[in-house]
Amino acid sequence: MSTIFEIAFNRNRNSNYKRGGRKISALGKLFGGGIPKYVAYYSKAQQSYSAGQYQNSLDLINRTIELSDIDDWKQYAFKASVLEDLKDYKGAIENYEKAIDINSDDINVYALYHQIGFCYLSLVNDQKAADFYGYAINLKGKHPNTEMNPDQEGMDLGVMLGVPFKRMYNNRANAYKNLGKLNEAAEDCKKSLSFDKNYSNPYLMLSQIYSKAGQEDKAVEYLKVAAQLGNNSAISTLKQIGLL
Repeated sequence: MSTIFEIAFNRNRNSNYKRGGRKISALGKLFGGGIPKYVAYYSKAQQSYSAGQYQNSLDLINRTIELSDIDDWKQYAFKASVLEDLKDYKGAIENYEKAIDINSDDINVYALYHQIGFCYLSLVNDQKAADFYGYAINLKGKHPNTEMNPDQEGMDLGVMLGVPFKRMYNNRANAYKNLGKLNEAAEDCKKSLSFDKNYSNPYLMLSQIYSKAGQEDKAVEYLKVAAQLGNNSAISTLKQIGLL
């Protein structure tokens, strides 16, 4: 049976990546400090990223990868995040794929599948977006989420480690909505709300779904709920149509 990786990327995993413990070579050391050069470049890349200096961060992470003595999935995931912010979504997808391949444990990098979904959504490839959101949802459902292997929802130093179910279902609903699969989109919104009934985004999405279905009364109803929960987009839309 094919793995999610093989289905998602239509290929087998690459066996040529350098994995394992680090070997700090003389080339990789800073003068007099004994610290690998790539460590310094990586730290500077993260600092630049935090400061919103994305092009400089990209240059630094490229240097990090060049000097690193193993293939580190987090370095490629970080580079993908930078490319995302630079709106180079194709480049981001390529680097997320490398990061997933290097890590080799799809369950622990399900968030990267989700980010590929986001990139495809940004490229207006809604079917691919829905597919990758689906892979991420599937993998998260298998995550052990134990004390020794927690499901860490959120980002750490530019690397997406985990994403809440409610957000993933809402995002897939957006892709389904764009594809005209309105029933599937509405079901994903309801699934999202099953995790958090006060999450405003699914109500906004339901408003858009019902509007697309020509049911404007229901659309306004859900739009008002989203606004009551503080959703700025919903508030802005209600103001524009004179209902707030």
